[in-house]
Amino acid sequence: MAKPNTMLRETAYQYILDLIMTQQLLPNDKVPESSVAKKFEISRTPVRDAMQQLANEGLLEIFPNRYVKVKAYSMDDVMEIGVLRLSMDTMSVKLASLFGSRADFMKLDEIATQCEEAFLNQDLSLKRDLDCKFHMALAEITGNKLLIKFQKELYLRIQYIMLCYPNTIEREKEHLQQHHEIAEALIHNDTDLALKLIVDHLTSFYNLSSKYPTNFF
Repeated sequence: MAKPNTMLRETAYQYILDLIMTQQLLPNDKVPESSVAKKFEISRTPVRDAMQQLANEGLLEIFPNRYVKVKAYSMDDVMEIGVLRLSMDTMSVKLASLFGSRADFMKLDEIATQCEEAFLNQDLSLKRDLDCKFHMALAEITGNKLLIKFQKELYLRIQYIMLCYPNTIEREKEHLQQHHEIAEALIHNDTDLALKLIVDHLTSFYNLSSKYPTNFF
């Protein structure tokens, strides 16, 4: 019995995504559409559907009737995403401080610890996932459905940026420590400190100070 097209598309999607996130496909590499179809003994249609989904999520670029390649983010692309993420995370902090509970913020701190442990164990894939999970959990505390939706839409782009533009070890340690500090500020109802920390946290990671004036955010 033939597999439903959605299952075939998901198989191709996960395979190509894994190639990208394990750096078997690098920025500007062409996606081997025919090889993927042949590997899973499927037609090119679900493969193309999978590639369209990944393009919509910011990981591929499609050149119709020519080829598909892994997207290469410029520093301007990275900063544009950083500005959007910073805008959403500052709103997340404000809403979380209003609607969140101590238990919510303790869970944030637990994620921060797990993220730090993954880094120390050199499980960088898990570290990237938990880093994004920290910010997603912050958004979920707000209960704002649109804010959560927009954060999810940035999720893969942000993981990809962390993969392509990793911090130095010292900057990474500081970055991960800031997760704890943000959670601690929220636990102690210090919204102003939490806002300052989230701005410092993301301004540094996305190098926003190179383009935007001090105190712009």
